[in-house]
Amino acid sequence: MAKQSKGLDLQWKILIGIIAGIAIGMGINMAMGAGITSGPLYIMKTVFQYGGDIFIRLLRMLIVPLVFASIFMAVANLGDVRALGKIGGKTVGYYILTTALAVLVGLIVVNMIDPGVGIDKDALAALNIGTEVPKKVSSQGVGERSAALIIVDTFVNMIPKNAAAAFATGDILQIIFFTIFLAIMASTIGRDSETLTNAIGGLDRIMQNGIMAIMVIAPYAIFMLVTAIFMDLGFAALKALGKYAVTVLVGLFIHGFITLPILVLVMGRYNPYRLIKALSPAMMTAWSTASIAATLPMTMSNLENRAGVEGRIGNFVLPLGATINMDGTALYESVAVIFIAQIMGIELTMGMQVVIFITASLAAIGAAAIPGAGLVTMGIVLTAAGLPLVGIGLILAIDRILDQFRTAINVWGDATAAVVIGRSENAIHAV
Repeated sequence: MAKQSKGLDLQWKILIGIIAGIAIGMGINMAMGAGITSGPLYIMKTVFQYGGDIFIRLLRMLIVPLVFASIFMAVANLGDVRALGKIGGKTVGYYILTTALAVLVGLIVVNMIDPGVGIDKDALAALNIGTEVPKKVSSQGVGERSAALIIVDTFVNMIPKNAAAAFATGDILQIIFFTIFLAIMASTIGRDSETLTNAIGGLDRIMQNGIMAIMVIAPYAIFMLVTAIFMDLGFAALKALGKYAVTVLVGLFIHGFITLPILVLVMGRYNPYRLIKALSPAMMTAWSTASIAATLPMTMSNLENRAGVEGRIGNFVLPLGATINMDGTALYESVAVIFIAQIMGIELTMGMQVVIFITASLAAIGAAAIPGAGLVTMGIVLTAAGLPLVGIGLILAIDRILDQFRTAINVWGDATAAVVIGRSENAIHAV
């Protein structure tokens, strides 16, 4: 319990840092607008920008080893893929389906609302984040090829010609493909691969500890990053963040209360309202803690005792879902990446949106079941799309609040899987 309390204390510190950063940044922005441009303000802005840049660089440093280790262990922990059986196959298939649907909903909603359109480009230029379209983005001209060819080309290019080169250049899609392939091969070998699996498991734990170590300075770094951003953008940023938050929440609402209930009703032949009522304690806990791992025991209990799903189903489906199924996180990442591109004036082609769709779906597999894990996997999707990681700073101000909602949807998605799989296995009884 003490460990969880420490996590909550960290989140409160981050929230305080964000609020203070917004207030101070906007105050300085107003002062500059009134013609007050003293030397100390310039020094403060420079220090804050560098402080935020250090935080972003630390996160970026962990991306490649984190992707490799976390996805490898997620696949390896499934056991021998040949022995998973029909329950494992159906569960993984359902999770892939719902994650892909979540990302699709996010992309549709963000392209309809366009939350990042209309921000002052001069202010963005002052942030030194650049508005020039990266080569990786501009090279994917949708007019040159059909959508089908773009999709096929994306999948073909996921296969690395040289795995070492993929790691050296940080090509995330190729790293993910190679890692999944390696993990599947390791699982088929069995005991002969235990040494490698244990070593990568150790790397995974090191990376997770690295994230937690960086999060110790997060409140202060985020304060500096948010302050520097709002010193330049002021109320324009607040307005854009409001539209961004609404976009994410609309997407989460559609997926959580339209898409998933339809799957529960059609595939699980279960009353979605009854399931929501049964899972309400777990979902509220997920919302308050922003942690799937902390909510897992309650989710398992709610499913068995309040929803009537046999424990043998929930005990398999839910821990697996806490590892590889992050519907809310995947949706949020797809919305956030498009928002960041829009706010920077970068027009993403259909080809790059396909890349975002694939990467956000796959990156969700490696997201840790802890608060704020989405910020780390966000860097994976941004890197794959060829966008600068400093764009993460644009959404930090309200990430904690949105993290609570997407975590609740993550837990809800896992629960729907248990019901669907439970129905297919005749493992649901009246309560």
